[in-house]
Amino acid sequence: MRIRIYGTVLAVLMVWLSVGLSAQAPESTTQMSLANSLQFRTRLMYLMTQQARTVKAEVLNTSCHSLRSNYANTVIGNPSSAAVNAAVMMVGGVNLIGTVIGNTDPDLIDSSATDAAILSQVATFWNALSTCDTGV
Repeated sequence: MRIRIYGTVLAVLMVWLSVGLSAQAPESTTQMSLANSLQFRTRLMYLMTQQARTVKAEVLNTSCHSLRSNYANTVIGNPSSAAVNAAVMMVGGVNLIGTVIGNTDPDLIDSSATDAAILSQVATFWNALSTCDTGV
C-alpha cells in the first residue's frame, strides 16, 4: 500500500514539476525580479553614473539640459538610490526585456544584456528619468 501511494505521489509531483517548469512567469514578474536584484542594480548604478558624466558634458542648449543636468547631479550624489529608483523603468526597456538570467538567489539575478546595451537603455530613458517632457 505504501509503495502504491508513494508511486502515485511521485507521479503527480513529476507532472506538476513538468507543467510548472514549462510555464513561463509573466513578463512583469520576471522583469521585476531583475529590478530587485542587487547584482543588476550594481551594474545599473555604475552605468547610470557613466551616463551622468556624459550629460554633465552636454552643450548647454541641449533640449531639457537643466533637467537632465540636475538629474545627473542626483545620480552622481547618490548612485545607489538613483539605481534603485530607475530600475523599474529600465527593466521595461527593449534592451532588457527577455534578458533575465539566474534565479536561485534573488540578489544574483542579472541580465544577459551587455553593458553597452544597458547604457544605451539608460541614455534612452534619461529624459523620462529627469522628468523632461519631450512630447515624443
